[in-house]
Amino acid sequence: MSGTPQKIINQPDLITFYSKIGSGSFATVKRAVSNSLPFLASQSSAPSLNVNVVKLQECEEEFDEKRREAKFAFRSTDLGSWASFSSSRGGINTDTDPTTIQHWALVVHFPRGKKTYLFEAWKDESNGLLQPGRAEGVDYEIFEKAKYFGTIETCPSELLTKAKQVSTKQPGWSRYDVFFNNCQSWLREFLDLISPKLLQELYKEVSETETYLSYLAG
Repeated sequence: MSGTPQKIINQPDLITFYSKIGSGSFATVKRAVSNSLPFLASQSSAPSLNVNVVKLQECEEEFDEKRREAKFAFRSTDLGSWASFSSSRGGINTDTDPTTIQHWALVVHFPRGKKTYLFEAWKDESNGLLQPGRAEGVDYEIFEKAKYFGTIETCPSELLTKAKQVSTKQPGWSRYDVFFNNCQSWLREFLDLISPKLLQELYKEVSETETYLSYLAG
């Protein structure tokens, strides 16, 4: 992999896309996919695991400021495939298939102190907005089953602070939208704030998934 950082925000080539289907057709396409894949609404609009994920703005102050080794792992939840939506042939989805529709979560384990955390962003059903959150006291088995991709020195306090620094006001981020993979965009931006090297390590392990618009424009 080259030393040039990959783009952090997964934005489609809208000019190419609109030239293919026409700007007036976007709402129609989106409604068609939503109707054909109704399971996306339920599976992508809540935290991905049976853990107590607290909205970042409601997290209590974190007092653990001891910097130490932290291991980072990636967890994906397959929600379907753009290819299977567009073609009756379908196919098998994998973590490395860029056309797989996925929800992403980050699992962080501190061996010293034996603390495990999970960070993710999902759809807040009360307002439809992208809602990031954190779970603490996560079962270590969840980390073991996730895909490990890197280790750095940090602390729980720093992670919570940086998570809160990731803005959800960027274009295409305010409202949760599986079409733009903005739960994935939030996680990538979070990793880049923690350590750009970690983001590059993630890209080595996991292919960047496509949005539906970039899939059509490709």
